[in-house]
Order: sequence, then structure tokens, then C-alpha cells
Amino acid sequence: MRALILALAVLAPALPAVAQDAFARQHMQNELLAQQQMLQQRSVAQSNELMALEARLRTEQSLTDLIIQRQTPRLPGLEVPRPPPVAFDTSSLPTIPDDRLAASNAAVREASENRR
Repeated sequence: MRALILALAVLAPALPAVAQDAFARQHMQNELLAQQQMLQQRSVAQSNELMALEARLRTEQSLTDLIIQRQTPRLPGLEVPRPPPVAFDTSSLPTIPDDRLAASNAAVREASENRR
């Protein structure tokens, strides 16, 4: 019994130190857990912000596509309307009789064949 009392007397001053070490370890674990949770929450917040920005970008691109589709393209050459054809009166023009036209045509062919 004396040995037990002696052992308790020797170890008694060390018991508060052991308890403090356990408390310090638990406190450190709690701090690490809190830091881990904060990092996880920050990661989730960043992920949500990135998703929101991507959705906004897709929406703006879709709106731009709709605006472009709504505009009618201008085709080149169709901007100036063509005037209607003018009615031309050929009765006032001189006429050549068919026999004189044939004779003139024959004379031109004969002249083109007689090259020097």
C-alpha cells in the first residue's frame, strides 16, 4: 500500500500536464477541422460563382445570337431598284431592204476573203 501511495505521490504532479496535453491536442484538432470546413465552404462558394458566371455568359451569347438573327442581311446589288425598260419606237429608224442588206453582206465577205 505504501508503494501505491508513493507512486501516486510521484505521479500526481504529472497528471495536470497530461490533461493539458490532451486538451491542447483536442483544441488543435478542433481548429484543423474548422479550417477544413472553411476551405470547403470557400471552394463551394467559388464553384457556385463560376457556374453563375458561365450561365451569364451563355445567356449573353444567346441574346447576341438572337439579335443577329433578327437583323435582315443587305444583299449587294438589290439596294438600287432597276428602272422599267423604256419602250423604244423603231418606226422612226431608217430601214434597209433585205436584198440590199444581203448584197452588202456578200460584198463584205468577198472583201475579207481577198487578202493579199
